[in-house]
Amino acid sequence: MEQEIDVAFIKRDFSVEPESASVLDDNLMAFFPGLSRQDKHYIKNSLRWAEHQADLRYSRKLDPAQWFEHLSGRLWSVGWSLEHAPVQVVQSNYSGSLVESWAKALSTQVSRARLQKIKDTFVALEHDRSALDLFAERAQQSGDFRFLPAEYNRAKELEIVVTNVRLLSTNWSSAFLFWEVEHPASQLDIRVRRFSARPREMDKYRDMLAEAVRDMRFSELELKV
Repeated sequence: MEQEIDVAFIKRDFSVEPESASVLDDNLMAFFPGLSRQDKHYIKNSLRWAEHQADLRYSRKLDPAQWFEHLSGRLWSVGWSLEHAPVQVVQSNYSGSLVESWAKALSTQVSRARLQKIKDTFVALEHDRSALDLFAERAQQSGDFRFLPAEYNRAKELEIVVTNVRLLSTNWSSAFLFWEVEHPASQLDIRVRRFSARPREMDKYRDMLAEAVRDMRFSELELKV
């Protein structure tokens, strides 16, 4: 069931939860087991706020590179460390599977478990018509979409790998899976960056982020994984 999220106040609950996944407008999020409800809200609030800040400065459609860089900078400003330089995949005449292209580009930087987690989450999205319609509609409106896996790493830091996909294609429709590109004239722009946040940093910015996105309206649907 689609819901409008009210982030005015969320009771703090740091108990860990099982794996889950959700569509948040044009974001597809895959959460490994071990994250708390508050961890997930911190990720969602960070991303929504950073997207809004990037939209104020740059056009996603006209300048995706600068938009993503500003998004990264805004995430850094609320406790997320930038891990390594961004990975880029830019092709002017593209066809194929976006997920497979992403997996190939990230094969040396992302674990097999994370790669498989994203693939499984896209499969779950394919089988949820309401979530697929929401995701496709928002992606059409913005001209791009994002997906990310989230888990705690060995250093006990919350880690996300944010992938921003800008696709110029005639087939932006949930009637077919638009991440399986068949039109040879499609233009693809993928930018990926890894971020990590320590619990102390999250505590520092948690309330500020909740307040910053208080009046933002966005839709979220949970996926069955």
